[in-house]
Amino acid sequence: MGLSQMKEELHQRLWGAQQRWFDARSGGQTKRDLKIDGLREHGNMFAKTKGLIFTGTTRVTYERELKRFVEYSHEVRGKLRNEDLDTKDFGAYLDHLLQRGLSAKELNKVKSAISKFGALYGKAESFARVSRKWGQRIRELLRNDELAPPARPHVTSHIRQAVVQRLEDLDAECPSPRAYALVSRLQQEASLRAIEATDRFCRSSLTGLFGEVGRISVLGKGGRIRTAEISRDLYLRIEALFESSSRPTLADLRGYEQALRRATLAVGGRATGSHSHRRTSASERKNKLYWQYAAQGLTPQEARRIAVEDTVEHLGHSRTRRDLAAAYLT
Repeated sequence: MGLSQMKEELHQRLWGAQQRWFDARSGGQTKRDLKIDGLREHGNMFAKTKGLIFTGTTRVTYERELKRFVEYSHEVRGKLRNEDLDTKDFGAYLDHLLQRGLSAKELNKVKSAISKFGALYGKAESFARVSRKWGQRIRELLRNDELAPPARPHVTSHIRQAVVQRLEDLDAECPSPRAYALVSRLQQEASLRAIEATDRFCRSSLTGLFGEVGRISVLGKGGRIRTAEISRDLYLRIEALFESSSRPTLADLRGYEQALRRATLAVGGRATGSHSHRRTSASERKNKLYWQYAAQGLTPQEARRIAVEDTVEHLGHSRTRRDLAAAYLT
């Protein structure tokens, strides 16, 4: 098989992975359903999603990276069929990219794409093992300053407060009830993802007031539910909004992200994504916890370690995830 045929066969395989998701979704299934079925039937939440691609953007990105991988494997390593590509080709290609000076962000993107390649060609477990090893290697190179860290959009506290005020003004002018400022404050106080504060935040997410603290239930990634705390004022304002309207959720995700982008640009900000607000909130929380622990007599090293672990857990992840600590708190 020539290189052009290998690339065309890859294209068809990727398209089929997306089409399988379209078929599943049209049958009423959700990603959450598939993950729960995977846990129930195989003990692995990704067992039924590893062979799927959920968005066109992901498919296009994967295809671009994987065609380069296929070309390298064909031209340099002499492979003639996609089915013959193995973990040695995987490792050799990432070594090649590392020598070319690719950033950690680019290496991780390629690593994810090739992991999906393995899943689509019946080699999910072996490719996943190589992916994990390379993930660890990339983190070690970052710690040793041998790789440039990924650029992470950041919004300052000053800009964020200006954005919230801008959204409050626009919400007040809107003829129908709008809650984009409340969503932004939720992201600020509870470090929520945008989807957790919009499409997934409903009346039952408010679980009670305890003095000056309001408790909320958060539906996070993989269907995991966690609790978080917000101020009494914000809790009461959200509660009043639900009581005064029949809305099923606090806000529409897409509408909020568009409004947030426009508000950020209007007040002079540059990081327009909602996740930058989550990062800022996480960093502020970690710093506050650090000083609390330091005041209790902990050493600076211990205070920082516990503050970081508490913050990562607050974000809805395992407290020992160092990669996420680096992503959010550096």
